[in-house]
Amino acid sequence: MPAFVKNPKFIIGTIVVVWVAYVIYANFQIDMVTFYLLPFNILKLQLRLSAVIIGAAIFGSVATIVIHWLWVRPSNSSSAATAPTSPSAPRSSTVA
Repeated sequence: MPAFVKNPKFIIGTIVVVWVAYVIYANFQIDMVTFYLLPFNILKLQLRLSAVIIGAAIFGSVATIVIHWLWVRPSNSSSAATAPTSPSAPRSSTVA
């Protein structure tokens, strides 16, 4: 058996992937989900539950990546661009 199979991250990741596959498969059997977009049945949208789950997962992944990118990108503000320079004359270290 390869060494990576004994890694706890691999074991937990495998369990999560199998569980997600089960959730998608089990919910694929369910009939349509109806979203009422406007009152009085003017506009309604019917989707399979698996499509809703997959769409929510894709939206969550993309939103997480975008928020992470916005969080870690360097700031473009000019006030924090340069540090103040020290004066050329030496300062006295005497305490008054």
